[in-house]
Formats: sequence, C-alpha cells, structure tokens
Amino acid sequence: MAQPAFLDSSDSSIYTLRTASPGPTGQLPLTSEMLKNASSGQIFGLTQNAGMGWDPRRLLGKEFLILSTQGGIRAPDGTPVALGYHTGHWEVGLLMEEAARTITAAGAIPFAGYCSDPCDGRTNGTRGMLDSLPYRNDAAIVFRRLVRSLPTCRGVIGIATCDKGLPAMMMALAGVSHLPGILVPGGVMLLAEEAENTAKVQTLGARYAHGEIALEYAAEMGCKACGSPGGGCQFMGTAASSQVLGEALGMALPHSALSPSGAPVWRDMARR
Repeated sequence: MAQPAFLDSSDSSIYTLRTASPGPTGQLPLTSEMLKNASSGQIFGLTQNAGMGWDPRRLLGKEFLILSTQGGIRAPDGTPVALGYHTGHWEVGLLMEEAARTITAAGAIPFAGYCSDPCDGRTNGTRGMLDSLPYRNDAAIVFRRLVRSLPTCRGVIGIATCDKGLPAMMMALAGVSHLPGILVPGGVMLLAEEAENTAKVQTLGARYAHGEIALEYAAEMGCKACGSPGGGCQFMGTAASSQVLGEALGMALPHSALSPSGAPVWRDMARR
C-alpha cells in the first residue's frame, strides 16, 4: 500500500529546529520577603507571565481574571475560521479584549480563561439537547476551578450570553463570593429584516411537515434569521431573558442586557 501523504511532510525545511533561545530580558521584581514567604507557584507564575511577554517591571500589578464562553475561531476581519456552536459565543472575545485593555491601562494585569458552551437550538430533536441543562452546572464548576487556579486573582469579570453559558457564569461568580465580580452580557444579535426571529425559525421543519409553509419559504427564512454574526438569540426566551435576569440581580451594569453584539455601545459596556 502507498503511504498516505499526511503521515509525513513534504517540506523538509521544517526539520531545521531551534531547541533553545535567550528568553525574556530584564529581572523579576522580587524581594527578599517574597522569596522567603510567597508560594513557589506565585514565583513561577511571575516567570510564566514574563515568558508570555508581559513587561517584567509591571509584574506586581493587581491581577484580574476575565472568564468567557468564547467559541469558534473568528478572524480579525470578522470572517469565520472555525464556527462556534452558536452566535452567542462567536465574538465575546472582543468584549474580553476591551476589558483587558482597560485593566492594563489602569496598571493592573488581565488574565483570560475559557469554557465554551453548547446550543440546545442546534441539538433540538437529538439526544444532545439533554446535555444543555447539566452543562450549566458542569461549566460553573469549571469556571470556579479556573478562578481558584489563579490564587493571586483580585477580581473576576464573567462574559457570557444565552441560557446555558450565562447562567453557568452567574453561578460561578456567586460561588466565588470572596472576590469582587461582575457580569458582562455578551449581547444579542440583530433582528433580520423581513425574516422570522430565531424562536419562530426553529419550527420550520414542524410547520413544513404540517403543510403550513413551502420548501422555498423555509429555505429562505432559515438562511436569513440572524441579522448579525454575533450575540445571543434576540427573543425573550433564552439569551435576552437570561441577560435581563443578570442585570436584575445586580450582577451587570444597568441597561447592559440588550446591547446589540458588535455595536459601539456593546464595546463601551465592556470598558465600563
């Protein structure tokens, strides 16, 4: 049998390797007191921070953790490199970036962690839908573990939307009440003009099977229901309502629940 091409590379230049490099320049801002009393993990954390490119002179700034349900891979121009499970977690990384740059500008150090979430609209009619409800509990546990895994953390920002990821984030924030925390809702997608909303469009198959709509209508409506590439479902049943609840509980800024994903007001919310 011929050897499959993927078992080896046709580019011999990739085997010219470097196994060592000079490493970052500068010095860790260590004190005698730190070396004697800080945990070994705290010292090694500074080493890793410098290794990732943070200015060694700024390594003693307060550290804040930004958690999100980011999913998919979004190119800088907004085009998809890999799809997410749903639009709600497609571009919340932009909110993380706004928050992180604001933290850095204040002289502190932002960290980011992720635990993506599913969409029970996508799994509707399959066994996968049964994973949506327990996901919330599982993800809340993962998020809390991520918080505890940054022992030097001084506060947590949780960024999420939809009725799976956002409740998970709220439970996680409530579970680390020894730290200040705030919720940043991931926003809602725009309504598509002359189209069904994302609640009604999920019934296309049932309505067609009952002879209520034509095949061409179903194909068109199914394609155009999302008026923007990011944000959770805009109807008051899943993403929108869960974000309203987060605001009502006092975990998010006033009037932040229904900010359209991708809009300037949405980015401004993350900075504030």
